[in-house]
Amino acid sequence: MNVIEFLVPLEQMSKSQQKIADFLLKSMEHIPFYTEEDIARKSGVSISTVSRFWTITGFDNLKSFKKHLQEAQYSTPAIKMKQALEKNEQDIVAKMITSAQSNLSETMHRTSLDAYQEAVDALHEAKCIFIHGHGSAACLAQLFQFRLNRIGIHVHIMAESGHALLESLVHAGAGDVVLFFGFVRKSPEAAVIIDHAAAAGYTTILITDLLLSDMIDGSDIVLQVDRGERDAFHSLVAPMAIIDSLSISLAGLRGDKAMLKLQQLHEIRKQYSALLPK
Repeated sequence: MNVIEFLVPLEQMSKSQQKIADFLLKSMEHIPFYTEEDIARKSGVSISTVSRFWTITGFDNLKSFKKHLQEAQYSTPAIKMKQALEKNEQDIVAKMITSAQSNLSETMHRTSLDAYQEAVDALHEAKCIFIHGHGSAACLAQLFQFRLNRIGIHVHIMAESGHALLESLVHAGAGDVVLFFGFVRKSPEAAVIIDHAAAAGYTTILITDLLLSDMIDGSDIVLQVDRGERDAFHSLVAPMAIIDSLSISLAGLRGDKAMLKLQQLHEIRKQYSALLPK
């Protein structure tokens, strides 16, 4: 059992238990300072429900849970990298490839084919596609833009953070799609994207590795991926596979239009090969 795992799977918990688990997942660093009364109030459940929660999820009580958190040494990015480097180079390659295979396998289980098809249809029918990726997810946004531009779909990448995000968001409206990545926790930018959707009328597509989050409840379409355990090195292999899959599906829907654009790219490459070699 690591920092974010419970004896009972999240999907098997009652609604009240899920509220507690969701709060704990989002507030791990503050739990050592909370009482059961604090957790009950912040989770919106009764104190007795919190008291019963510990034994159901594999702990004796709140004190036992706090001790587990302390022993787990809640990981920082530096600790994650240190753990990844504890093997020699050959072991690292094998470990990372094996881990990526595991991420992809788990993502296959998590991916709802219905949600995936909804995402493809929404992107295909969108008047304009906006993409937001913060931190490491910024490269995913750029990859998706690259893939879609190749088949004639123009994509607008939004600013990662701050007021600059609003410069793009103000142009998103009915008939548009805002696709964003939500990893680890809900960011202020994700909160704004979700909140503004109600007034602006655009469709939101969330790609996330979270199992419980109000981002999931607030988004129109959700694609869930696996990036590894919270206290391990996080890979982008699985979300990248989703991006590539969406790109190929959209190319298929666009048919001749997509193929024509790719052919035009081939021709212009030949035309300027002397000036712009590979």
